[in-house]
Amino acid sequence: MHLVGKVALVTGGASGMGRGFAEALLKAAAKVCIADFNAETGVATESDLRQQYGHDNVMFSKCNITSATEFEAVFKRTKEIFGGIDIVVNNAGIGGETDEKWEQTVDVNMKGTLRGLRLAMYYLSAEHGGRGGCIVNVASMAGLNPNPFSPVYGCTKAGIIHATRCYAVSEAAKNSNIRLNLLCPAFVDTPMFRRMAAGDATQTIGGDQTAVNAFIERIGVLSTEDVSAALIDILKDETRNGLILRCAKKTGNVYSTLTVQDV
Repeated sequence: MHLVGKVALVTGGASGMGRGFAEALLKAAAKVCIADFNAETGVATESDLRQQYGHDNVMFSKCNITSATEFEAVFKRTKEIFGGIDIVVNNAGIGGETDEKWEQTVDVNMKGTLRGLRLAMYYLSAEHGGRGGCIVNVASMAGLNPNPFSPVYGCTKAGIIHATRCYAVSEAAKNSNIRLNLLCPAFVDTPMFRRMAAGDATQTIGGDQTAVNAFIERIGVLSTEDVSAALIDILKDETRNGLILRCAKKTGNVYSTLTVQDV
């Protein structure tokens, strides 16, 4: 897939991995819509990236992905301004394991990402005026391997992994030339990770920060540049469909799938 002139929509694009994804796409000469709940950071990121990559190549849209109305408005605005959508990166996510936070984690990570997946299938489909393309859902190694400190977070990511693989083999995807893949990084140096590593008690269960830090040390921490390079690899290789790209500091990047029984 040649990225020059392609149009990408990146959720959670104002900071962390999302900003890294947006910048990697802009470096590859794509156009990018950054969607993010944080308007102040989003506007600042838009301004910064426009200075580097051109005013006409970057746009920001405030979006709460738990709102169906707000989320679809971003797709409509991106299509109106950039003329279409070729790539959707469902990246927005949060952590939260406490009684007060866990349901919001499900709402954002699972329901919000599923909403973005369904909207992407609609707007990229030939049936609705789309031109096909690629959807990358950002899950996590926590959705593949047990993380004893973040069960709710891991559950939401496991759900997204399964949903993506189902859509990847659907007739709707095949008929519209839509590829769907999963990016599953381990720990990445983002603001959310830093809060957890600093002892944010809402992000983990158990209350043993020493054990959390030991777990992080054993797994290792990726940079946002590491994960952004992995995203570009998924997008450029048109043979990639229905795959999981596992990214970890100690093992590198490994493509895999989970064995499924034909139905």
